[in-house]
Amino acid sequence: FFEMPVPEKNKPSFSWGHQPPEQIENLAKFIIKVSVDVRKLCLAEPRCLHIRAPCYILGDLHGNYQDLIAFEKALWRIGPALSPANFLFLGDYVDRGENSVEVITYLLAQKLMCPNKFVLLRGNHETRLQNSFPGYSPCFKDSCTALFGEEIGGTVWESVNAVFDTLPLAAVIDNSIFCVHGGIPPQTLLSPNDFGHSCHSLVAELNRLPRDIPHPDPQQGGSALAWDLMWNDPAPSVTLPEGAVGPDGFGVNTSRGTGHMFTAEALDAFLKTYGFSHLVRAHEVRKQGFQVQQHARMITLFSSSGYCGAGNEACCILACEGKMRFIRLEHHHAPQKASLASRAAAAGAFAAAVAAGRQEEAEAKAASEEAAKHAAAAQQAAAKAAADAVEKEGSLP
Repeated sequence: FFEMPVPEKNKPSFSWGHQPPEQIENLAKFIIKVSVDVRKLCLAEPRCLHIRAPCYILGDLHGNYQDLIAFEKALWRIGPALSPANFLFLGDYVDRGENSVEVITYLLAQKLMCPNKFVLLRGNHETRLQNSFPGYSPCFKDSCTALFGEEIGGTVWESVNAVFDTLPLAAVIDNSIFCVHGGIPPQTLLSPNDFGHSCHSLVAELNRLPRDIPHPDPQQGGSALAWDLMWNDPAPSVTLPEGAVGPDGFGVNTSRGTGHMFTAEALDAFLKTYGFSHLVRAHEVRKQGFQVQQHARMITLFSSSGYCGAGNEACCILACEGKMRFIRLEHHHAPQKASLASRAAAAGAFAAAVAAGRQEEAEAKAASEEAAKHAAAAQQAAAKAAADAVEKEGSLP
């Protein structure tokens, strides 16, 4: 409903249109209930998750619901439950975009339905301090109050942040690809006895982090390790001033005023120590939606196009069969038809109409079943075309 235009009701696409107050209140109640349930799921998850390929990886979304739905149509059109792949999101779901509420509601609902296939990591915007900052225009808190009002909107904002408090901080794909929102931590934040061991020792170290971190900022009594995983950046490729980084390849992240930056040599040492092939992270916008950096061992990924009015593209990664392939969105101005998952719901309504004896209504909706068949055939053709396009984009060993 939110995605498609309804001309007879003067509702544009990607809008709720004019809804009675009780409908908006029901939406708020739904978000709050889903948040409570997803928080329970996340509290039971390790802080560093093992994920099997094939796996799609998506970077920052920042309230860009149009791109999120475009990825849905390309990657899990029939629903994630029926896809052979897993789905990993690297954080920064809210702030700055027009549809932060809709983006996080969609992701939490999918997480609730497919808890083992939809993995949501925590980014630096999944904190109350960040997603209530008015300068983000709009911040997540302002988006909540604009849609639901001050009192109910504040409750929605707090309930979603209670989920953010419990999101995992890292993931490892096939014991090879280390994934975080920000970057790798310096040795000083890891236990000396564990640093220098295997992938499993690092995972064990990360899993000792608390599962509920309302205030991760170490200056507020939070976790410096969690903070660095969310905030760190690669050092710029230009020559750094003397003393900007230490012998371990880490230095103060002056561009953000918090966290650390790390050099390519620091990354090489980290990957070699723990037996990883690559680091995949988000956190920074990229013109093409991705960038291969630091001796081709690190990929920065961004999945929200037109970020803050810029002309950047949106991209995701397919990790499969020992390779990482880049998939970029090709935008169309007109919204596409509803996904097969939505059409499956229409088919359910059709069956209910038959059972109730409303034959006329059932016949009117029979077209949805035929449309689903055509869509399935089109999806197979699109998948083949996408695979061909992906190969043209190139891959990393």
